[in-house]
Amino acid sequence: MVASPPGSRPEPFAGLELVDWARFGPPSPTDAERDACEVPDLIRGLATAEGQAAREWGEALRGALIHGHSGLYFRTAEPAAPFLIELCRGERPEVAAEALSLLLSCVGDDGPFHPAPLRPDDTHLSEFVTRTRAIIHSGRAAYYPWLCSSHVGARIGALQLLGVLEPKAPEFQRELARLEASDGNRRIQQAIREIRLDL
Repeated sequence: MVASPPGSRPEPFAGLELVDWARFGPPSPTDAERDACEVPDLIRGLATAEGQAAREWGEALRGALIHGHSGLYFRTAEPAAPFLIELCRGERPEVAAEALSLLLSCVGDDGPFHPAPLRPDDTHLSEFVTRTRAIIHSGRAAYYPWLCSSHVGARIGALQLLGVLEPKAPEFQRELARLEASDGNRRIQQAIREIRLDL
């Protein structure tokens, strides 16, 4: 990414270097496919990727945020979430699709990765879940525009993420009804059916 000209919006990923990423990595380095310290480079790589390269950068970033076998998310999800939201504010649908998918993985029912001695009901872990979910929910304005995207991956990503974050919100219900009535894509209709089942 190129730094913004003076007086314009600040470079959105400048704060990546201020995070002590090593502190958020899992206790055992073998638990994650990618080292937590790689997150800044992976986010910047995804931010500038185009086409199929976005999928590759997204998968690499997933290796630092999500436990590969269980689908549980690591503690890196909390400091990474604001930057993933920023990726959703960009103009590249393939980048937004990857970011939306990663954000969805960090609010799923499976919850966070909890190595010993932490247990799923520990206060420390529940506070981490609450903070991470609140950060991701705060970015919802960046997700809604993708419901109208011509890019199916971004549209499905926004639909699924908002379906978890605020399924009963009037704005989301309006968009859900609009897509149900007008979007002929089979994958979109399947995602809508799944959301309707959970309501």
